[in-house]
Amino acid sequence: MKHVFLSLVALTLATVFALPAQAETTIGVVNTQKLLAESSAAKSIRDQLQNKQKGFQAELDAKEKALMKEDQELSKQQANMEKAAFEQKVKDFRGKAAAAQREIQGKKIQLDKALSGALEQVNTNVVNITQEVAREKKLNVVISASQVLYAEPTLDITADVLARLNKKLPTVSLKF
Repeated sequence: MKHVFLSLVALTLATVFALPAQAETTIGVVNTQKLLAESSAAKSIRDQLQNKQKGFQAELDAKEKALMKEDQELSKQQANMEKAAFEQKVKDFRGKAAAAQREIQGKKIQLDKALSGALEQVNTNVVNITQEVAREKKLNVVISASQVLYAEPTLDITADVLARLNKKLPTVSLKF
């Protein structure tokens, strides 16, 4: 019995010393929402987008005003025109209104594509910079703050990532 016990102890010790030591997992947390709200690049995107939207809105308002004026003119002319001529003018007017709608949709798609491309550029840089910071701090895992219920403030690397992002990518140009 003593022999069996010593054999088990020896086997257990051999197994413990033969197993490789498990590396300690170090975790970081990055607040991507904050990066998109506070980074210089994201702010430049928002400013450009607002300016472009204002320009589009002014253009839209001018077209809408012209169409309304034309509609009023048509209403006035109805009594003095032949039915066929009036119907042709109405048809032409509807064509102009439909073309204006298509143009508006095209500009909205253009804005969406430009925004999507710019945000993709910011996100790519955020990922690359996060990886750099993680390597330097010897972090095994970096988790988005939106996926974390609680984390020690010392695990948060957002400030480091934000500073580097602002330095590396101060602005992003929207491409229309």
